[in-house]
Amino acid sequence: MILSDIRISLRSLLKSPGFVLTAVLSLGLGLGAGAAAFSVIDSIRFRALPFRDADRLVVLSEVPLAETPSQAAQAAKCRGTCDVSYETFAKLLRVYPFHSMDKVSGYTSGMKALNDGDEPILVRGGVVSNNLFNLLGVEPALGRAFSPDDDRLGVPLVVVLSHDLWAQHFGSSRAILGQTIKLSDSRYTVIGVMPPRFDHEVGSQFWLPAVPTLDPSTRPSIRSLTVIGRLAPGRNLAELNAELATLDPKSLASASAQGAKVQMRLEATELRARYTGSTKSHDLIFGAIVACVLLIACTNLANLVLVRALHQQRELALRKALGARPGRLVRDLLTQYALVVAAATVGGLLFATWFLQVLHSVAVLESLRPTGMEYRLDVRVIGFVLLLALAALGLLAIVPARMVSRTEVQQHIREGAPTATGGRWGSRAQRGFVVVQIASAVVLLVGAGLMVKTVLRLSHLDLGFDAAPLAVGSPSYPHPWRVKEKYVPVTRQLQFDMAQLPGVTAASYRAEVPLGPRGTTADLRLEGQAAPIPHDAAPSTGFSVSPGYFKTLGIALIRGRDFTDQDGELGIPVAIVNDWAARRWWPGRDAVGQTIRVDSVPGQGMTLTVIGVVGNNRAAQANLLLAEDGPELYRPYDQMPSAFPTFYLKTGGAPSSLLRPVRQLLARSVPDRPVQAQLVSVQVADQLSGVRMNAFEIIGFALVGLALALVGIHGVLSYAVGRRTQEIGVRGALGATRGHIAATVLADAGRLVVAGLAIGLPVAALATKVIEGVLYGTSPTDPSVYLAVAVGVAVVAFGASYFPARRAARVDPIVALRAT
Repeated sequence: MILSDIRISLRSLLKSPGFVLTAVLSLGLGLGAGAAAFSVIDSIRFRALPFRDADRLVVLSEVPLAETPSQAAQAAKCRGTCDVSYETFAKLLRVYPFHSMDKVSGYTSGMKALNDGDEPILVRGGVVSNNLFNLLGVEPALGRAFSPDDDRLGVPLVVVLSHDLWAQHFGSSRAILGQTIKLSDSRYTVIGVMPPRFDHEVGSQFWLPAVPTLDPSTRPSIRSLTVIGRLAPGRNLAELNAELATLDPKSLASASAQGAKVQMRLEATELRARYTGSTKSHDLIFGAIVACVLLIACTNLANLVLVRALHQQRELALRKALGARPGRLVRDLLTQYALVVAAATVGGLLFATWFLQVLHSVAVLESLRPTGMEYRLDVRVIGFVLLLALAALGLLAIVPARMVSRTEVQQHIREGAPTATGGRWGSRAQRGFVVVQIASAVVLLVGAGLMVKTVLRLSHLDLGFDAAPLAVGSPSYPHPWRVKEKYVPVTRQLQFDMAQLPGVTAASYRAEVPLGPRGTTADLRLEGQAAPIPHDAAPSTGFSVSPGYFKTLGIALIRGRDFTDQDGELGIPVAIVNDWAARRWWPGRDAVGQTIRVDSVPGQGMTLTVIGVVGNNRAAQANLLLAEDGPELYRPYDQMPSAFPTFYLKTGGAPSSLLRPVRQLLARSVPDRPVQAQLVSVQVADQLSGVRMNAFEIIGFALVGLALALVGIHGVLSYAVGRRTQEIGVRGALGATRGHIAATVLADAGRLVVAGLAIGLPVAALATKVIEGVLYGTSPTDPSVYLAVAVGVAVVAFGASYFPARRAARVDPIVALRAT
């Protein structure tokens, strides 16, 4: 019986190929979008973390005590993301007898040069405490993991390799165990190889024990670690935070920031929060977009089914007259819709598979998460799609049941048209569906318009410097070099050598130096003022730059002078500020000649004399495009040196030709160390491509939604014209012109469009606040975008109404009257 029902339903569906194709595409798109959205959100927020005892894992952050509103805001930002200083970890967390945690481990990452050929290979690795692998429940595939004996000072250096590094560079040879490899300036004995696909968050290719690598007693700089812990059995997060609150904040401040005015505290959050924070905004935007598309697709399908059911009323009436029971009629219609839903489900899963592959290739969507939390089509996602499909089928079942129950046999046989009751009900439902589709499409189009405007503005954004002719190179000095007497002359020599490279017209360097201890903002006081500059108007870091830095980058010198070689270590402490700071710190006055008192650490303050003002620029911002203008303070490199300089080279030719010479020069000057060279224009283009991808994502869905809405408008008007053929014929017989009849149909379309805009535009004003954080140069309520969307929707809607209106205008009154 089931096979017979399927054959009958297939024959009926094949008589309406347009309906089948449109219905399958509409629902398939909606189900596919829903599957992709669920996979994205499920991968981070609901799926179990790929670690042993994942529900007991927590991440610890070292945050400021919230004594002021600004500190409270900073603490909120740090929750789950700010690392813990190495000293806090080594001197407190590793040795404290916690009752709420049974394991604590720390890790960080960095780059090293793998020397296995003519040119060192840059590889990323992790520095971990010896129990990290055990805490995560991962064992090496070959060899052993770190032991406590490996994590002590003075022992031979050891390394664990990733499976990929072992296979690519060591030929998957099991003889690698016990061999010595050179990473940067140190040699390590290989003791293990981790299993395939284990990279632990950042694509690590090797791991080193923490103490021999980071211990501050052998290194001039103190590092920080990401610290995770495992709750003891039967303990919860609240109990752990209560225990952390009993620790003396002064011990943390002394361990992590000597002399800091802001005391620190430790706070624990679920480990999952570390990953959800990195994709929160995208997931929210993506979910909102998919919800609109799913709504449009479902209403379009309902519209199609309704139109088909109305046109099937005469067939249903004839079958009723021939003795078919209502239950049989409902079963036949339901079987047809079940086949449509089944085909749409298969198509939706194929679409979701393709779309998730696209998301995997989008660099902007990469986030800090371990392997195993990728977007994928698994049993959970397929189950979610099946639930959506069953829900859609359940809603569609209402239509055949209602149509069969309302079918008037005698009237349909006599008139050959839908009853007035069915016609009015169907018409109202159709129009309601179309209004919802238009409103949803308007919301998507407004979001797409705002993103397009953002991309256009960012494409023509004045960065405050000329990125096109610049190449940038960064060395990594060995730890013994990180003393001023060593790295300052090396930095000067590197600048000189880079200036001699063929094609280089200028070379300079810059370093970012904190003005206060980690986690704090230094107090900056202007001359004659007792209160410091508010922290939201004061920089937390300063930039030490070489003479000629601003000229190399093309940053405008507005007033005063640039740094010179005379602004040395023994010279008068001087500074240059940007225009943003000059206008707000000394409104209505000339900043040149003013003084600033910088109290970074009590008893170690310094008074700086401002000698120049430069234009606002984003050269020092990590996010070149979306960074907000703010205060910047520059110092001569000799007066505020740093062991972490970045070199900028300007050329009159193609800057890409400098990359290899820069890498070779850095590798010769700082042997056995990781070096990097890149085009500044590429950095800008990479950031723009991320914003552009967000825009394309919204635009694509918006256009699909608009297309579905236009299909709905066309279907409604076509049905209305068919239902009103006799009325149109009477109007024509009474003298109505073709233009008047076409205008009547277009007026119906206009009412639908106006209703959709009246609902969609206010909803868009509320919904687009979701993307406010990724907009630039426009607001979520930009009137030009809303006006463009309203006009665009009206134009294309009337375009979709053209063919039904033309068909109505061509109705022959004689033929129509004969059919009455």
